[in-house]
Amino acid sequence: MDLVARAIEKQDIRVETGSTGSQLGAAYSSFVGRRFSAGEKKLIGKITLGSEGAIKSAVGKASIFHESVHALKDVKGWKVPSMQDEEVVAYLADALYLRANHTSVSGGVLEMAIYKAAFAIVDARSMLTKPGVLLKWTDCDPLRAAIKAHPAYQ
Repeated sequence: MDLVARAIEKQDIRVETGSTGSQLGAAYSSFVGRRFSAGEKKLIGKITLGSEGAIKSAVGKASIFHESVHALKDVKGWKVPSMQDEEVVAYLADALYLRANHTSVSGGVLEMAIYKAAFAIVDARSMLTKPGVLLKWTDCDPLRAAIKAHPAYQ
């Protein structure tokens, strides 16, 4: 995440407040592959916060951390098999952040299915207490299924 912070400081990733839609507290827009106009700064991407208050709560910070995972993929130039797989990684990071800060979340049935699946992986693998836990994509099948079931990720 230090690389994402540096990219923000260098203004290679823009951070702003604005609309993130009705279902998201924060959002990341990748500009990788985007065509830029002559003279326009070539950004890596943009993190949009639903409100300035997002930085004041643990849930808001977890959302920012989640979106920073998407930004890290672009900063490092990593390729992820699918959008849902990218969300798997971001929700695992989100769940780790929330568990580390002893924060619970609430939401609708579909949102809670995602978080329950992510927390189940984090807890079953003791990911907060065992550094370097390796997961296979198949270990994340229940999380991926919960993500695919949510309309925002279809």
